[in-house]
Amino acid sequence: MNNDLQQEIKKLQNEIVKEESKIIDYTNYDDVKSIQKSLATIHSDLRYLSIIVNGAPIDAKQDMQVREFLRIHFENLWRIRIPV
Repeated sequence: MNNDLQQEIKKLQNEIVKEESKIIDYTNYDDVKSIQKSLATIHSDLRYLSIIVNGAPIDAKQDMQVREFLRIHFENLWRIRIPV
């Protein structure tokens, strides 16, 4: 597989995890605007990662791992509650 493609996938996965950690910190301070910004970033990165994986020539094992990552983090995205 293309090395640039692997790096792009890994970068997106790391950014998603980082933004989820930020949301946890923001909920401690009830920072709704920052939570919304992080949610938008996560949503965008998940969609982009999904598009890359669907059209990428990657092996079956990595494809399964990335799809599992997407499933878990889409579920996380749906479960996050914004404080009112």
